[in-house]
Amino acid sequence: MRRILLAMAVAALMAVMAASSAAAQEGPPDQAQGPPVGGCPASYEPGLVPVEVVLEGAGLEEPDPSMDPNGDGYTCLKLLDTGSGTRATWHDNVTPL
Repeated sequence: MRRILLAMAVAALMAVMAASSAAAQEGPPDQAQGPPVGGCPASYEPGLVPVEVVLEGAGLEEPDPSMDPNGDGYTCLKLLDTGSGTRATWHDNVTPL
């Protein structure tokens, strides 16, 4: 009986691992497939921008995972003047319109 339970547990674990591996290989959804999914908080200026704009401005080749988890190709950008230079922060546009 224990062997049967152990075999079932191992089979279930292998199925979960295979499904996780397949999902990871698909990668993130294509960028900018349509209109933005949501809006930005009012304090974010310049606000809603394409992810490509942030990549170019920050000199990045790949987007940070936090830039666009919803996969619509847009993110909320906030520029901050720190007194010793300009910094930027971003947050995905998940605030409902």
